[in-house]
Amino acid sequence: MVEMELVLLALAALFVVGAVAMLGATAVAAWTATRLVATLSTLVRPVVLGPTDIHDVELRVAGLRALDHVDSGVVTNVVPERRRGASGLARFSRRDGVRLDLALATPDDRTATVWVPVPETLTGGSRFERIAAACDVAPEEISDAVGAELPLVRGSDGGWRVGNGNHRGLGGSDVGDDATRERSFETERV
Repeated sequence: MVEMELVLLALAALFVVGAVAMLGATAVAAWTATRLVATLSTLVRPVVLGPTDIHDVELRVAGLRALDHVDSGVVTNVVPERRRGASGLARFSRRDGVRLDLALATPDDRTATVWVPVPETLTGGSRFERIAAACDVAPEEISDAVGAELPLVRGSDGGWRVGNGNHRGLGGSDVGDDATRERSFETERV
């Protein structure tokens, strides 16, 4: 009799384990089938128009077109700022410089910042002096640049560059390619 009870107990345990396994497999199959049906219905379902108006779409496209035609920014703030170098041993030291905040005439009210290192000596060809000249102020009076317009060019990477459209910087000196020109230029939304 004891052997019969052990056999029945083993069969009951096997039945419970099998039922749990079948329940788990059914749940996985149901979840997979639901996801598959949802994906297929998304592919076959007709396009449903949202609550947007065609006027909203036209305004958005007009705003995108306006972004390509921005050619200057107005200096709104001049702030002294120390920054670390980008690579090599320059990362371990900080350089004195000036950050110029620029307001761009875009529909989404973007601002741009340009950080310019203060040169060791005034040679007439440093980036600091070129930007001061573009703002029509003397380098030693850079704070007077607030309200001045700086020429901007949209780069191939979508970022803005200070200068004209060719590969020459402010003041006519050659500044190299887009990657080395104006590395400290950033654009952000307000």
